[in-house]
Amino acid sequence: MVKSQLLHPSTNWRQFPRHRVHLFTPYPDPFLEIEADDTEKYFVPFTQVGPGRRRGEQEWQADFRFPLPPSWAFRLIWENGRVEKPKRADHFVTRLRTLWLQDGEIFGHKPAAAITASRVLKLNTFSGSLPTRPLYIYLPRGYEDHPQQHYPVLYMHDGQNCFAQFAHDSYAGSWKADLTADRLISSGQMQECIIVAVSNGREERLAEYLPPIFTFNVSPTRRNRKGEPIPPDIVGRADKTARYYQEEVAPYIAAHYRVRSGRDHTATLGSSMGGLFTTYLAWEHNDFARHHAALSPSYWVTQTSDNRLKTIQTIRQSPRPDIRLWLDSGSQNSPGRGYDAKFEVLAARQALLLKGFSEGDDFQCYIEEEGIHDEASWGRRLNLILPFLFPVANDE
Repeated sequence: MVKSQLLHPSTNWRQFPRHRVHLFTPYPDPFLEIEADDTEKYFVPFTQVGPGRRRGEQEWQADFRFPLPPSWAFRLIWENGRVEKPKRADHFVTRLRTLWLQDGEIFGHKPAAAITASRVLKLNTFSGSLPTRPLYIYLPRGYEDHPQQHYPVLYMHDGQNCFAQFAHDSYAGSWKADLTADRLISSGQMQECIIVAVSNGREERLAEYLPPIFTFNVSPTRRNRKGEPIPPDIVGRADKTARYYQEEVAPYIAAHYRVRSGRDHTATLGSSMGGLFTTYLAWEHNDFARHHAALSPSYWVTQTSDNRLKTIQTIRQSPRPDIRLWLDSGSQNSPGRGYDAKFEVLAARQALLLKGFSEGDDFQCYIEEEGIHDEASWGRRLNLILPFLFPVANDE
């Protein structure tokens, strides 16, 4: 049986963190229904604090201190039986302690009266030291409406595969990162952020993501999109790609968009060879970004002549970097889609634990049951990865 409590917002439980919820609504006498645990709910009334954004609307505020977990669940109810909850869930779930609820969306700052939707821009021809390619730039909801706001930045590899809006550019399907980010941001589960998806160099992809000490031998009969033979030995050029991100792409983004500077506000994310490149960035160029996600990383291509994986040796032998790392794989292989990285990922996890990492806020290892080596599997996992990379900030 659920135990319900009705507590006045002035209740002073100083040993618990303060929470504050702002609400804009035309309906009178709203309450918060808070899920404390499986057996207990709290009902918290709002206090009217001023006029709303439009005629007939009011601003309401609820303050409370309860023994709640870091991620807490709630919905809105009114005495007339009206209930407000997310479109695809029974409760709002957030780590925010101070929030604004407007038009069914959660904000970590006071929002403008009207909010423009997110959008993805495509810069068709970004020129630099690597061959010219498109950049795809996701701007979160309200970017134009909050000119004082600056945003953390996520750099995703294999950029043509990242966004549903440009799924027609993808090689084998979209990750739908734009749709996932929209949902997680609007429900208060991750920070608003800018996502920069950097396209790969097509036939140059393997070389661009391969660490520079390696040579990868491919089939001598392999051909590129033009039918031209690909050289059987590909020499890694990830050092050049890292400088391209750090010295060309990132400065361009900082010059044209409102980004928060510094490694603490920068993340990288990639899968397969892109996951290997992310790991390389984390260990060899961690002055660029502190937050990283390596999905189904192709550590197997770093196998040495004595059958060791150089990437895992690097984790074991190098000084521990000041990074946050998400590491994952699916549990299955798939015909025509290759081998996923479960065993290499578990070996890397063991190396990280021996190096002093502990699973929690700064390191997560995840194996997706039935996940395979494809964009659909990686896209599903963004639901967990994006909140890890850019968790919402709590007020103390």
